[in-house]
Amino acid sequence: MPLIVASNLAEDGSNPPEPGLAKALVMAELARIVQEGGASMAALAGGTFELRLATGEVFYLQDNAITRIA
Repeated sequence: MPLIVASNLAEDGSNPPEPGLAKALVMAELARIVQEGGASMAALAGGTFELRLATGEVFYLQDNAITRIA
């Protein structure tokens, strides 16, 4: 997988030019990790997704937030 170099937008206080694109890129990468067997993902009630990494971490993916559960 090629390395994608990006600037830290938080440093200069700017927002990403296309927030939907940033979300799509993150979701695509998470889907790749699931496809390669490094995680599993399940849909929960209310549009939340649960991401379980093979290393044991659990995250809830919501429309505008990611919450680490364990």
